[in-house]
Amino acid sequence: MFFTAASAAFGDEGPKPDYSRQTLLRLFSPPARARTDGAQWHTGYVEFRALGVHWHVLYLPIAAPFIRLEDEAKIPNPFELTGTAYASTLPPPVFYNDRSWELEREYRRIEWLTAKAQ
Repeated sequence: MFFTAASAAFGDEGPKPDYSRQTLLRLFSPPARARTDGAQWHTGYVEFRALGVHWHVLYLPIAAPFIRLEDEAKIPNPFELTGTAYASTLPPPVFYNDRSWELEREYRRIEWLTAKAQ
């Protein structure tokens, strides 16, 4: 008795799906864009089509920080990106600033004598 009621309840599949060409095209094709012959002006940029290309031209000076032409052909430097110091950017050794005035005077005297001898 139970199986008869269950088969009757699950046997009704409802309306059949529509696989016609028009329905499939409506579901899976991209929407058609309206053709515009002129330029479309937006806030900060203008959009137009010329020479088979869609152009987006920025005209506000506020967009300048986003456009850096000098960085286009530059290979990223991992040291600059992470802020890591490397050999040519290292500061002078620490002991240059740790000398006492007597040692500094002696060091300058030795440099002077060495320069004089040459």
